[in-house]
Amino acid sequence: MTSIEPPARSVFETSPEKLRPFLEGLAARVSGGSNWMVRKKTVCDLLLGLDAFFALPAAERRALMADDGVPSDAADAEGGPEDFRKVLPLYVGAILEGLKETAIASPEQAAIYLLSIHPEHQAAAEAWMLADPRNGKSVRRLMRDDRRYRQLMDRMADHWRSSQSR
Repeated sequence: MTSIEPPARSVFETSPEKLRPFLEGLAARVSGGSNWMVRKKTVCDLLLGLDAFFALPAAERRALMADDGVPSDAADAEGGPEDFRKVLPLYVGAILEGLKETAIASPEQAAIYLLSIHPEHQAAAEAWMLADPRNGKSVRRLMRDDRRYRQLMDRMADHWRSSQSR
């Protein structure tokens, strides 16, 4: 097991007040998973679902938000898939912050921690992978074989490319 340092800056402290309940809800849904195989699936499904929602035309997003009892002005009329994909690492970071875990112990957990906006999460996942060659191999196998995780990584590639070019 590799310890996880708490993030220096919390996503919850730096996010707009209106977004915090949503982020807390994401973290709560993932924390209900009995193990990291279930949690990884939940994270991937939630974020891929949100990506699909933001791929809809703005008018359809507003209509869906209104049907759910949420005011239509809460739907991001201007944002689209590109904007959403830029914030995926933030959402992963918020989910992981909400879990308040202290150690990484499985390939599924390490794979999700690699996607976080927090360098502390990424460093813990990398340290776990380097601690034993079998750990790194198991994460690479997961990245190659898990269709949902691969889709999520593809969507996050835009964020990684833009942040490296700065």
